[in-house]
Amino acid sequence: MIRVDLLGGFHVSGLAAPSSGMQGTAAVVPPTTAMSDGTQRLIAALALRTRPADRGALAAELWPEALDGRAASSLRSAVARLGDAGREIVETTPGGLLLRDDVRVDLRVARVTAARLLEPRIVDPDDADLAPDAVALFGAPLLPDWFDGWLEPAADEWRHLRVNALEAQSDALCTRGRLHEAAQAARRAIEVDPLRETAQRCLISVHLAAGNQSDALQAYGAYRTRLEREVGLAPTAMLSDLISGMHQRSRALDRTG
Repeated sequence: MIRVDLLGGFHVSGLAAPSSGMQGTAAVVPPTTAMSDGTQRLIAALALRTRPADRGALAAELWPEALDGRAASSLRSAVARLGDAGREIVETTPGGLLLRDDVRVDLRVARVTAARLLEPRIVDPDDADLAPDAVALFGAPLLPDWFDGWLEPAADEWRHLRVNALEAQSDALCTRGRLHEAAQAARRAIEVDPLRETAQRCLISVHLAAGNQSDALQAYGAYRTRLEREVGLAPTAMLSDLISGMHQRSRALDRTG
């Protein structure tokens, strides 16, 4: 009943399960804006994990500049500020703290979806994994306004995962003839990593599948120029062959005509 969103920004919503003193009445989770920075970061850090977090290690991670005792105190304060309803989000176990099983985290949903999309044995993804909301899920960065050091590895991991998932969605949508949606997924992948050739190849392939040769040439030219300007490289033969093949087909048609 409780949702924690990390993609595109931090947000917590939903109802907490009734506690023993609330006589069966569900309680509203405190608004995100009412949560302290420490509490928000505690929830986010736990949402990134699938296993309990040791209290000492977690405190040192979230408050790296504080002394051990001070960091531990800050962690206890962050937990306490969750309040009666908010405590239904965090569970205490012998191994440390973790989010309760019934808390839904958008990042975890995205990871499971990506695992299905990238499973080599699955050649025809489910419609749900290609739906607009699934594409939009991978279009959002992880906590974009947060610049904490402990977040960097997870943000980098998410960046790689989301661009791979978007490319897989684009390819599958193109195969199904859903070319407008395929182009959208490819463009989202390019937004994540503009210099990534496989993302560019997805978009160019969609243009060619739609018969838009001028759009394919424009996309290729823009990418080639940017790649040369920013890193001094040229597109690989794999990408260039897409354009060369287009020219070869055009010349062949001219000869037959």
